[in-house]
Amino acid sequence: MYVRMRRGAVVALTASALFLTAACGGSSDEEGGKGAPEGGAGQKPAAAPLTEAQMKAGLLEVADLPTGWKVEAAAPSEDKPKAEKPECQPLAQLMSDEVEGATEGGEREFGRDGDSAILAQQIFTYADDAAAKAFVKSVGDAVGACATFTTVQDGEKMTVTAEKLTAPQVGEETVGLRLGMDIPQLGMKLESDVLVARQGAGMMRLAYVPMGEKPDHSGFEDLAKRGGDKFVKGAQG
Repeated sequence: MYVRMRRGAVVALTASALFLTAACGGSSDEEGGKGAPEGGAGQKPAAAPLTEAQMKAGLLEVADLPTGWKVEAAAPSEDKPKAEKPECQPLAQLMSDEVEGATEGGEREFGRDGDSAILAQQIFTYADDAAAKAFVKSVGDAVGACATFTTVQDGEKMTVTAEKLTAPQVGEETVGLRLGMDIPQLGMKLESDVLVARQGAGMMRLAYVPMGEKPDHSGFEDLAKRGGDKFVKGAQG
């Protein structure tokens, strides 16, 4: 059961580059898509996409975390859940491995001693900050509209709950939320605390998944602040 629980958590919550199809954005190259258009007269120029080096610098290391965490290999996922209510699709895409309109800049996954929790971080960039802002708004709007919704994948249904969380304010924008998932295929339920942070055209998603019958969410704010600060520092170069 241990293996199935770990696999279920990874598949559901730690896919690299989450919920990217929720926002529009142009393609970018390996160096972050140089040549983003500038604003017109009287307008603030669009933020440049993050470079590969900036995104790599924003990833957490074991030394950045409290004692007891270790790096673990992230399991890939081909999940593409679809929300039955269209307004909830941005949240369904939190569980997707799809990357559209953005360039992924790397991911890190950590496990805590005793298999009591999983921590996953992904960083990516859009071609400009307009698409990144649209992404944040789509997630925030969906949390407000979708306290409970159902996703369908390969004919299988899963009930998901969503609620806003108070989260550390890092970068230029943040959204904090908790997702609860009832996964009948695995015979398990999961809760995940998620932080979405934006700095310019760059985005970070950090998910904290406490395990066990009574998941302990108390470490989320500290971990979110550590991950967010590291991301912003890297993004600012």
